[in-house]
Parts: sequence; structure tokens; C-alpha cells
Amino acid sequence: MILQLDSVCNKIVGLLTFGVETPIHVGAGGVEVRRSFLKVEDRLVIPSSTWKGAFRLMSERIAKNMKFNGVSSLSVKFYRETTRGISYSPANYKDAEFVNLRNELISVHKGLKPEALGISRGDVDITIRELGFSEEVEKLNGYDETTWNRFTEAFLAVNCPIGRLYGNNYVAAKVRFVDTVIKGRTSERAGIGINRRALKVEEEFLYFMEVLSESDVKLMFIACNLKPGEGDSKLFASTLQYVREMGMSIGGSKSRGLGHLTIKGAKIFIIDLTTGSLDDKMLRIVNPFKHVPPTDLEGLIKWLRGWN
Repeated sequence: MILQLDSVCNKIVGLLTFGVETPIHVGAGGVEVRRSFLKVEDRLVIPSSTWKGAFRLMSERIAKNMKFNGVSSLSVKFYRETTRGISYSPANYKDAEFVNLRNELISVHKGLKPEALGISRGDVDITIRELGFSEEVEKLNGYDETTWNRFTEAFLAVNCPIGRLYGNNYVAAKVRFVDTVIKGRTSERAGIGINRRALKVEEEFLYFMEVLSESDVKLMFIACNLKPGEGDSKLFASTLQYVREMGMSIGGSKSRGLGHLTIKGAKIFIIDLTTGSLDDKMLRIVNPFKHVPPTDLEGLIKWLRGWN
């Protein structure tokens, strides 16, 4: 089940402009001698999935070095990507911290404690309903270990700052990226195949990649319900700060130095949906570029951290 836990209280529309420091190649697939840039008709395309993957990877690495409160810290600890998607379960469910959280959830659910780890019985009951465990209440009440392990993992998932930003099996993403369409000129760059096992050049394996190197790259992202000072907001702020200071890499052959971008400019529109009339709110949503004063990337980072 995918759910959005809160009603919408704000939206953020971000427009980022990147300079191309090293040529970009976003491939259309295949291992042909000539590797084309992904296109729609005559336009080059960097798909939203490519942007999302790049931002998620940065946030994952940053989150592992941040401090989060309560259950969120455990969510980040257990966060890992598997062939079946994002997982929050330790090996064999025997990790002491995971078992302790599971037992605390059981105690709160049974009314043995009013709350634990900042989690009330109401929090547990609401999560049971919203995550589709209502049909398994009898198993939960009977302390079925397998069911409680699955519920504990789901509870970690909905409290994970990485998952809340980019989505997981239980929570819809708060941040969404838009395909970038570019009308730019490409060139060809030669490459050679590497046998990574033998650590040597593949014989007779010369190929050419279509790359973009002379055009600015623009990205639009839209975020909902990033509340100042909360864990997921601080993580997104740290990710944007990293991009602002260090740039980011996108597309293929990053290990060979391709695809490095640096920020040239940003316009950010923070749309408050908690004040004003319904008509005012609609105008702000439909055309934030006209009805919402813009801020820059530094302004957004401070807002996300709760410094305003």
C-alpha cells in the first residue's frame, strides 16, 4: 500500500539551472558501437527517474551521517535497497534494536505502556489501519511473530526520512522531479571497453557516445508537505546544500568523469496552503510564478531547516 500520511499544507516548486562541467550522456539503452543520447523526437531528455535516482543516492549517503530523532534513526540504520525494493528488516529479524522496537510496539498496542520511544497507542492503531494490517489484528493481538516483524518493518518505513522524501513500499514520495527536455547540440566522444575482472582494456572494443556539453540544464522539482525542522526536510536541505557546494553527477560513465553539473541559479516558490481564501490558494497552486514571491536556494535551505 502506498499512502500519503498528511493532508497537503504546502507545496514547493523549484527551478534549478545547472552548468555542464563535463559532458553528459544519458543513454537510450543498448551496447551498440554508437550509443545515442535519449531523445523524444529531436529533443534530448533527462528523465525524472534519472534525477530521482541521483538525488536519492546523495540523500542515502548523507542520511547515514546525520542524527535523527526516535524511530527515524533506526529507519535510516536499517534502510537498504534490495532486488525487491527498499527494505527495513535486519538479517533474520534478530538485531537487538529491531527486536526491542518490535517488543515496545507490542507493549504499547496491548496497553501495557502508555507510550514508548515517543510512540503512543493511538500512533500504533492508526498505523495498523493506514498500512492495511486491520485484517491481521487477530494475529497482532495473538503475538504472531511473523506479522509483528512485518508491521515493525512497515512502521520503520513510514518513519524513514529517505522514504518520506523519495517514496518506498508504504509511503508516496514527497519530492517529485520533472523530465528535463533540452534543445541542444551534441557531439561524439570515443570510449573503450574495460574488462573489470582482468582490469585491462577489451580488445577491439571501441565505441562512441553521444554527449551534451554546451547547454545549460534545467530541472524542475515539486515537493509537498516538507515541514520546516522535521527530519525529512533537514535531509533534503542537506542534500541541496551538498549540490550547491559540490555539484552533482548525472547519467552514464560517471566513473570516467562524465556528467558533472554545478548550480548556476535557482528560483524557488514556497506555496503556503494554510492561509488565505480558497481562491487565493488556487491561484498560488495554478500559477506560483505569478502569485508567490520567489526565493533562492539558500532561502529554501534555511526554510527547510526551520531557521526562518
